[in-house]
Amino acid sequence: MMNSISMTRLAATISSVMGAEAPKQADRPIPHVEKMVERVLGKKADRVMIYNPDALAMYLYQKYTEEFLPVTERVQLEVPMATVMPAVTPVCFGTMYTGALPKVHGIQEYAKPVIQIDSLFDALARSGKKVALVAVEDSSMALIFAGREIDYFLEKDDAAVVEKALELIEKDEYDLISVYNQEYDDYIHDETPESENALMAMKHHIDAFAQLADAVKEHWTNHDSVVCMATDHGTHINWEGFGDHGEFIEDDINVIHFYGAYPKK
Repeated sequence: MMNSISMTRLAATISSVMGAEAPKQADRPIPHVEKMVERVLGKKADRVMIYNPDALAMYLYQKYTEEFLPVTERVQLEVPMATVMPAVTPVCFGTMYTGALPKVHGIQEYAKPVIQIDSLFDALARSGKKVALVAVEDSSMALIFAGREIDYFLEKDDAAVVEKALELIEKDEYDLISVYNQEYDDYIHDETPESENALMAMKHHIDAFAQLADAVKEHWTNHDSVVCMATDHGTHINWEGFGDHGEFIEDDINVIHFYGAYPKK
């Protein structure tokens, strides 16, 4: 069974909880997130941190639920999501941050052209929000959203990305910080989704989100904040015995996103 809430709805959801303009071709917001933020904050959020680990399938959360405790204890809401086809990184992140289907945003295969249609980054800039994108250099996120009116911090690896993001959170200068990590996806293609190295990478992503969320709690005390952990697609084992993704199957399509809201103190 495929999840029913489409990845096309994330961009407008973030815009909505920030009281900002949505991307022009974005799908509608997710009411579960809007209601949770309204209940916890009583108003719109003025700071958002999105953590984007690559390829964490929903079945990983279902099978290794206790490993995700550092995530679930820092959020109030889990939303099962269905990504888009083909379930590969630039296609899925293109949809996540534009709110549009691949045939609309233009990436319909594993390629990394700059997306030309309106994105969350553009919409937030028009709404007067200051945005930072922190990603591994030459990654999909670093390339497909190039040229926006935002600040880019492109680092050599995941550890450097998390370190820079923590630094930016502490400085408290950005309304939205988007953080991309890729270690788990790197390992699955050389090994399997549940190899020792892959599962260790999964734990690294879980710990990274916990660090980032704790930094938000510590340093954004003057703001009503939202944190989000949102992966792009899942993964399966291919006929060669390695991890892969891109198929219209539950393992690749079904993912889960996590949302937390922190009132200012």
